[in-house]
Amino acid sequence: MNKTEIFDRCFSAAQHYRDTGRHKQVNFRYNPEVRTEFDFSSWKHERDHDSVRSILVEDIRLSADGNVYIMGIDNRYNLKQYANQFPQHHRSYRIDRMV
Repeated sequence: MNKTEIFDRCFSAAQHYRDTGRHKQVNFRYNPEVRTEFDFSSWKHERDHDSVRSILVEDIRLSADGNVYIMGIDNRYNLKQYANQFPQHHRSYRIDRMV
């Protein structure tokens, strides 16, 4: 999927949220530029960009640096059994790192 397709899907989801107040989920892969300070195994870092992320899009914002961010609720735990155990939290992803 190219950047335009990703942006279009996120934009459509943000419009849907604005118009209805209900979320639409967008799935994508994300290659983080800056790693966490935690000492994860090299296996996690080697495959991190392959893992699918899910976000319930709420807004799209432009930073002062010119980066476009997709903002919403991280939907990593999209099964009800996990969503009750682990609260969803707000996240933002830079669209140029989405794959």
